[in-house]
Amino acid sequence: MSIQSDRFSGFGVFGGFVFFTIVGLANPFFTLFAAELGASTFAIGAMVTLRAVLPIFIALPSGQLIDSIGPVRMLQIGSVALLASMLCTVLANGLVLLSLSQIFLGAAIIIMASSFQVLVARGGDRAARNDAIKRYSMWMSAGGMVGPVLGGLVVTAVASPLEGYRMAFVLSSVATLVLMGGLAWLARYFPHPKLDEIEIRPRDVMTLRGVTQSYRSGISLAHHRAVQFGLTATFLIMYIQSLYISFLPLYLSHNDYATMLISTAIALKGLAGMLARFLLGFLMVRFALETILTTAGVIAAACVVMTPLAVGDPVLMLALVALMGAAVGVNLPVSIMIMVDAIGEGQRGKLMGLRLLVNRFAQILSPVMFGLLGQMIGLGAAFLSGGALLVGVLAGFSVYVRRSGAGTQADDLHAPAKDPAE
Repeated sequence: MSIQSDRFSGFGVFGGFVFFTIVGLANPFFTLFAAELGASTFAIGAMVTLRAVLPIFIALPSGQLIDSIGPVRMLQIGSVALLASMLCTVLANGLVLLSLSQIFLGAAIIIMASSFQVLVARGGDRAARNDAIKRYSMWMSAGGMVGPVLGGLVVTAVASPLEGYRMAFVLSSVATLVLMGGLAWLARYFPHPKLDEIEIRPRDVMTLRGVTQSYRSGISLAHHRAVQFGLTATFLIMYIQSLYISFLPLYLSHNDYATMLISTAIALKGLAGMLARFLLGFLMVRFALETILTTAGVIAAACVVMTPLAVGDPVLMLALVALMGAAVGVNLPVSIMIMVDAIGEGQRGKLMGLRLLVNRFAQILSPVMFGLLGQMIGLGAAFLSGGALLVGVLAGFSVYVRRSGAGTQADDLHAPAKDPAE
C-alpha cells in the first residue's frame, strides 16, 4: 500500500471515529427523547424501524455509486443526509419530524458506513487490509463509547430532560458540520474515479433500470460461500444489536437508572467493543473466522436473556453490557474480512452495500417486533423470551456451520488466519 493510500485509509479510520461518535451521541437519547414527547413503546419501535426502510431501496445503488464516483464523494452526500437527520430531531415536537429524522439517519448510515469501509479497505495486500479493517472497527467502537458520554454530559448539564436531549442533537449537528468541512478538504486531494474509465456512469445507476441492475449485480455476489456466511451471521448479530441499542436505554430508565448511568452503560458497550479488537489478532491465529463469529453471536444472544436478571444490580448490568459490546464488536471486522477476500476491489462498494442491506433488514424486523412484544408483555419479559429464541437460533446456526464445513470448498474459512507478523 502506498504512502498516499495509507493516508486515505488513515482518514477513513479517523473519519469513521468522528461519524460514529456523532451517531453514538444522538442514538441512545432518541428513544428517551421520543418518550418525553409522548411516543408509546410501539411507536418508538416503528420509528426506529423507519431508519432501515430507505436503505433497503438505496443500499445497492449506493454501493454501485461508491464504485463509480468513489467513496469520498459518497461520504459528502451521506453527510448532508446526516445533517438533515440531526436538524429534524432538533426541531421535532411530534412524531412527524422524529420519523423523518430516522429516515435521513438510515440513509446517512448506509451511505457513509459503506463508503468508510471501502475507503479503509482500498489497496494493499490481505495482511495490510485486515490490519486497516481492525483499526477502523476499533475506532468505530471508540466513537460508540465517546458519543454517549458526551451526550450524557450535555443532558445532565441541562435542568429539563427534554431540552437536555435536544441539546445533545444540537451538538451532533455542529459536529456533523465539522465533519463535512473535513470531507470537503479531503475531496480536493483524493483520486476520484474518472468518468470516462468507470464501468457504469452515475446517471445510469439512478435510472430504474440502473437500480434494478445494481440489485441483480449485488445479489449475484452472494453465490460465494464466504459472502453467504458473512451475510447470515451479520443479520443475526445485527438483529440482536438493533433491539439492544434501541430499547436498553428505555428499559434502564424504567428501572430508575440515572441518565448519566445509562450513558455510561452505552459507552461501556463501545469501550468493550474497542478492546475486543485487541484480542482479535490472538483469536484469529487460534480459531477459524467462522467459529469466532458464531460464538460471538451466541454470547450476544445470551446477554439479551440475562438483561432482566442483571438489571437490579448496576454493577452486574454494566458487566453484562460490556460482554455484549465485546461479542458484537467482533462482528464488523470478522464478517468483512471473511467477505472481502472473496470479492475483487472493483466490486467492494456493492459488497458493502449488500452487507448493509442485510443489516437494515435486521433493523426493520428487530425494533418493530421487539417493540410490539414489549408493548404486549413488558420490556423485561420481552428481553427474556426474545433472547431465549435468539440463543436457540444462533446455537442452531453454529451447529449447522460446523457440520457443513467439511463439505465446502477450501476457501480458508475453516483454518485459523495467518498472523500478519509471520
